[in-house]
Amino acid sequence: MAERESENATEERAVALCERVADLADERDAVREYVERQAPTVAPNLSNLAGPMLAARLVALAGGLEPLAKQPSGTVQVLGAEDALFAHLRGHAPSPKHGAIYTHDYVRNTHPEHRGSAARALAGKLSIAARVDHYSGDLRPELREELDERIERIRARETE
Repeated sequence: MAERESENATEERAVALCERVADLADERDAVREYVERQAPTVAPNLSNLAGPMLAARLVALAGGLEPLAKQPSGTVQVLGAEDALFAHLRGHAPSPKHGAIYTHDYVRNTHPEHRGSAARALAGKLSIAARVDHYSGDLRPELREELDERIERIRARETE
């Protein structure tokens, strides 16, 4: 649609809108590629555990790698769910179990009954990974292995 010639003013507007949508999609793809290239160099452990996009989102939500490294895992767990957290504190809603980390497969693909445990386990390892990235910067693959084992134990509860 964005490539066709318009025949009237309404069609011209529709074509212009389609062009903008196509440009935004291209820009989104370019930003995603940039983040996927840069995140592993800025935060190798965090990117290894969370993936480059979630790692970048957590760093952005925290205000940087240093503030993220200084936050407790409970805060990391609910980053991105501030509205739900404040609604809970006002007494209008239950406490949030996860925020942005819900997009991670370990949380999203876990049975709802055990999702809170998976979110706590992931947030704990992400906190450690952020601290290692900020203070030393060396890649520690054992963090991923420990997280994988913990998630396996949590998911094994589903079959019991």
